Amino acid sequence: MKPSEAVAKLDKSEVRLVRYSIGVDSSGESSIFFRILLSDAASQESRLGDVTTRIATILFDAINPYENWGVFPYFNFRSESEQAKRYDAAWE
Repeated sequence: MKPSEAVAKLDKSEVRLVRYSIGVDSSGESSIFFRILLSDAASQESRLGDVTTRIATILFDAINPYENWGVFPYFNFRSESEQAKRYDAAWE
């Protein structure tokens, strides 16, 4: 499954945007880097661990990065409020 198809499986009330790029990590291994923009509600401290674990699991299970692409996955999360304060075009 393509990453874009996997993203379609995510809860839109929690996930505002998903971007990804393929490159190498600090050890030189081929990797896929996900940048996931969360709603402020999903980023609340009481929910954040459950939300990020569920999202990473859905994406990992859907794309099977090791088996299908030979890459290691990395998941980075940011809230809408954080993006507004520390704007980064890579997250748009």
